[in-house]
Amino acid sequence: MITIQGLTKAFGSKVITRALDLSVERHEFLAIIGRSGEGKSVLLKQMIGLINPDSGSVKINGEEITNVRGKQRKNIFRTCGYVFQFAALLDSLNVLENIGLPLTEDGKDAKTIQPLIIEKLQSVGLAADVLYKYPDELSGGMKKRVGLARTLMLSPQVLLYDEPTTGLDPITVRLIHELMKKTHDEQKATTIVISHDVEIFKFATHVAMLHEGKIIYKGLAKDIWECANPYVYQFIRGLPEGPITPIGFV
Repeated sequence: MITIQGLTKAFGSKVITRALDLSVERHEFLAIIGRSGEGKSVLLKQMIGLINPDSGSVKINGEEITNVRGKQRKNIFRTCGYVFQFAALLDSLNVLENIGLPLTEDGKDAKTIQPLIIEKLQSVGLAADVLYKYPDELSGGMKKRVGLARTLMLSPQVLLYDEPTTGLDPITVRLIHELMKKTHDEQKATTIVISHDVEIFKFATHVAMLHEGKIIYKGLAKDIWECANPYVYQFIRGLPEGPITPIGFV
């Protein structure tokens, strides 16, 4: 579903991705791990064209996205849904308006599409009584759900999550993970999630590790705790000693 070859991106002298290669199969549920500051979010944004790479190739469903523009690019992007780390809800819009945004931007009236909005809201476990609430009236977990409901309005083939459980309590984290898996299965989607939470291994099919600008490991999630790769071994166990030097320490 997604093929990345030789992806390179730098901001000034700091190289974020370094001739990176990665393939994600259709219907795969991939968790990307790596320490803070490695550029996982930048990688995710390059996958769908929110950030343009300096060089390399990104193909979605066989179509190169790094060199397309205008309507062709928009059509490719409509097959992808991106759930931002902090939901990225617009504070001036209520839940109804936030969820309906992908379609109202195409000229549809929010009232006309309200039944579809309610359907998507219910699919993420929220009742219609939150439709007219504003983001500052929602809990962190509810904001994440509303953000996902908005993403689902276009029934994307690819779902990308940027650290979706950041700042949530353990119970809500479990509920969000279960919701992601349910959505993945029901949408028959290809799912990619950035996460520092090792519980994601229970829901993902595959795990990949980003380190120093490259994917240094990819394997089955069910085998991750037996992985002999020293970088993966150290990271998932939170060990201070190993090949990874903790940021800020020498």
